Formats: sequence, structure tokens, C-alpha cells
Amino acid sequence: MNSKNSVSIIGCGISGIFAALELKKAGIENVQLFDKSRGVGGRLATRRANDGKFDHGIQYIKIDSLLQRPEIRTLIDNKTLAETEEPGIFIGLDGMTNIAKFLTKDLNVKKEFKLLAINEINGSLEMNFENNEKILTDSIILSSPIKQSLEIIEKSNINYNKIHLESLERLEYYLAIILMIESTAPLNLDKKFYQENPEGPISFIADNFKKNVSKKQNFYTLICSPEFSAINFEKDYASINLMLEDNLKYIFGPEYEILSNHKWKYSIPKNFYTEGDSINIGTNNFIGLCGDIFTNGRFDGAINSGISIATKYLKNEI
Repeated sequence: MNSKNSVSIIGCGISGIFAALELKKAGIENVQLFDKSRGVGGRLATRRANDGKFDHGIQYIKIDSLLQRPEIRTLIDNKTLAETEEPGIFIGLDGMTNIAKFLTKDLNVKKEFKLLAINEINGSLEMNFENNEKILTDSIILSSPIKQSLEIIEKSNINYNKIHLESLERLEYYLAIILMIESTAPLNLDKKFYQENPEGPISFIADNFKKNVSKKQNFYTLICSPEFSAINFEKDYASINLMLEDNLKYIFGPEYEILSNHKWKYSIPKNFYTEGDSINIGTNNFIGLCGDIFTNGRFDGAINSGISIATKYLKNEI
């Protein structure tokens, strides 16, 4: 594999980040990451509001199987990642997004680049972005949610192996509606910083102050249940918040304020690709697919999938 060849990674979530890190470690010099958002990390997401902060994506991670990886040890040594009082549960200090920011500090990242389609041109791949930029690359790794990656492939003019598409098209994600709330009074949660609720429209509550995310107290992230989110996902936030009013008063009393909402169209995978931790579908050029839906839907699985697709590239599996 020629180290001068260019590799473009679409999606700057944890799979894409670890694919890039693995390629750089192997001596691949020309690696670029593109993300449609203004930040990095995907669901490693943190938001500021009213002088406080909220994690509004992944709330904690389990990485027992990856604790000896140098990238993970560096995150811990630099106090970006920390184990909580609950053994095996890790959080990003000062926000989960800081994990992604730290890992990408030496990577070439282009933000607000939404890929629309790919065209094969004279042995290269031309990437067409929503901002009207066209960039040539030798190889592509799509690490976005699989539905988004398949939409890109459908609009593209590329040669690829269609044999696996039927399995990929069956993959689905749960929807998730998020509320970010400031309360007058603190909550007594079952565990130090979070509580899981198996019944009702609110399935998870996290205390961002106790997580060391917010320096301001009583900042809570609420995740709606998959059932509630699926039924109400297309409604506007005002309607959703009104529907939840009785539940929120039961949890917080009358003194609370919803500071922000968020919707995740691609939250936790419902089902998984079972034929490998990643896949290369390219016939003329390397066109890889990776992400947590190829493994177990968790942070460690997303990392393993990113490493897997980088390994396939390095072995020149076309």
C-alpha cells in the first residue's frame, strides 16, 4: 500500500476517528476526515446552555476490553476520560465531546462538509459535498450511520459489490428524543449521576453536575424511551415538551426549565451486521463501511469497527 495514497473518512464519530488513527500509525500520511456537523464526535456530544453544560448523546462508556490500548491510556492519563465510582463505567471529564476533541487534535478534520455523492473519475473518487466543493481521493471510508452511507452510495456513480447491500439495508436504529433541563432542586438518583427508568416516557436521567460536565448544579439530561421517541419524533419540541409536562412535574416539581432539546435519528442500533466488524464494497477503489452497527452498538464496538476497516485497507482488500 502506497503511503502517499489519499484516504478520506466520512463521519467523525469514534469509528471514523479510530480508523484515521490506525492508518496514521501505519504510516498512511494523507488521511482526511470530513463531518457534516460543526463539531466532532457524533453522539459524543456536549452542549452549553444558561452557563451550564449537558452531555446530550452517549452518557457513559464501557471499555474494559480496550483499557490497554495506548489511545485509551492517553485519554485517562490526560484526565480526559475517567472511571466513575461505579467500576467499569467511564465518562468524559468536562463533557463527552472532549474525548473526540482530544483524539482528533493531530488529525486533519474538515467540519461542515456533508457528502452527497461519489463519482469514479480516471481511477480516483470524486467527492461531491453540499457546500459545492469537489475533492478527489483514492479511497473512502464511510463511518456515518449506515442509513446515511447507503443514501450516499445510492446517489453515487461508483463500481461496488452489491452482494452485501441487502443485509445492510435491513439495519435499523432506535430514535431518541433528548431534553436538557435546569431544576431548582436537586434529584436523588438511584446511582451517583444517573438513573434508568424501564417504564414510562423518560427512560434515563443524568446529572451533569455530578458527572463533572457542568460546573452549575441541577443540570439534567433526560432521554425519552424508544417507544415514546418513535411515536413522537416528527412532532415539534413545544408539542413534545407539553406531552411530557406531567411526567416532568412528577420528577422535578413545578420549578424546572427546559433549556434545550435534541433528536437523534440514528441512536442505538436495533439490529447488527453479522458478517464482519466492517466491510469493503469497492471493486476498483477501496470503499469501506464501518460503525457500531457492525459490532455491538457500543463505544468499544465502534472503536473495533474503525480499527477493522483500517486493517482491511492496509491489507489492500479490494
